[in-house]
Amino acid sequence: MDALHMTDELVAFFTKELSEMQLQTKDETVFKAPTVYDGYLPQKKNGRRGEEDTEQDDYPFVIVRFLYEKDDLKDKNVMKFRLLIGTYSKDDRQGWRDTLHVMNRMKFALKEVGCVGPGELTGEIELALFEEQMKPMWRGVMEVDIATPAVKLDRSEFGDDFNY
Repeated sequence: MDALHMTDELVAFFTKELSEMQLQTKDETVFKAPTVYDGYLPQKKNGRRGEEDTEQDDYPFVIVRFLYEKDDLKDKNVMKFRLLIGTYSKDDRQGWRDTLHVMNRMKFALKEVGCVGPGELTGEIELALFEEQMKPMWRGVMEVDIATPAVKLDRSEFGDDFNY
């Protein structure tokens, strides 16, 4: 399993697990589940060119971002992912709770299944809220390690004389 496929597996998993959540958007009459993206948020429109600035339209969201991979070349392959969570709330005192609620839902879902696709949860799950918040937009971060089967190359077609 490569990092691209594992990223896609995590996006599909979190999209399903968070689909029933209803969180506030900048339009206070609209509530929706977090949209799960791979890598980065979509590019914003340029306010200087007269296009509407839609930064707050992305909320709530989850970004699944691949950080790095450790492959011991024999049996183990571990990938680290950072999950960025963003919610929207005009409540200056309690707005952070939505972000923590999403992170808890994600953590419990991961722990319940133990694996996503061919990847197995390993190590620790780390959660943190950003110390400085851009109210009314609230953000948090999670990091998870996923162990996947190591890729084994079949070199039998090269015969016994194959050396690097």
